[in-house]
Amino acid sequence: MIYEKEKRYIIPFDDVPSERQAIPALSVEERKANFVEVETGFTEEQARMEAKRCLSCRRCLGCALCWAECKPEAIDFDIPDQSYKLEFDEVVLTPGLDSTFYPVDSRLGYNLFANVITDGQFERMLSSHGPTGGMIQSPFNGEIPAKLAIIQSRPGAGEKYLASSFILGVNEAILAHQQVPDISVTLISPVIPSSKEEYESDLKKLAWLKVINGEPLAVEKDEDGERLLVRYQEKGDAQVEGGYDLVVVLTELQLTPELKTLSKKLEQEVL
Repeated sequence: MIYEKEKRYIIPFDDVPSERQAIPALSVEERKANFVEVETGFTEEQARMEAKRCLSCRRCLGCALCWAECKPEAIDFDIPDQSYKLEFDEVVLTPGLDSTFYPVDSRLGYNLFANVITDGQFERMLSSHGPTGGMIQSPFNGEIPAKLAIIQSRPGAGEKYLASSFILGVNEAILAHQQVPDISVTLISPVIPSSKEEYESDLKKLAWLKVINGEPLAVEKDEDGERLLVRYQEKGDAQVEGGYDLVVVLTELQLTPELKTLSKKLEQEVL
């Protein structure tokens, strides 16, 4: 096939070094009813092979095949090299697959009880493409929970994290209520004064949401062995809330070493 554009003829090469690598993924059977990442990513060897591929026969020969193929007209060989100095108020950095989270305190029941999951797993559950097709179900017995608890995993963290985590907890509670209108949700987390002042009037409108300004201490099995108890500390006193069918633990992302290094180079705090 010969491409014609502005009276220039471009002949495609037939000796591209290798085919594009296919991203490995779990089979349909393997991805059912779990929260395992579907796309497993390239192995190191596959990544190296993909990086060695080149559309224009291993080096730019000026063939203009890329120019002919680019429908948005993003390639212009006549533009001279230029340097730009840009100023930004904020920069968003994505950690990619290297993202790690602070470990969840074992006393909170994660990896101990099937019906204690993380906020990330809960978001996948809420997705129509998730393992439950968007339906909220207890991994313990597959039933739709009538009573849900969302708890803070790092109550001793900084105010910025607690404020954003609190908002995340409220948003997940709203999403849960949209899916299951009869659900009762309790959010147990230290409430930053600024967040309380900003959202208190809106929270009062959510009659099905109970907000407890406390520090979660432990998650335990109820007497019947099916439901969960959440022990927490409020104003210095130990309290217990029980009867939960599902507990969602709010997690906190850790900065990777690369982001910490970049933060020092930019002399800016990375949040």
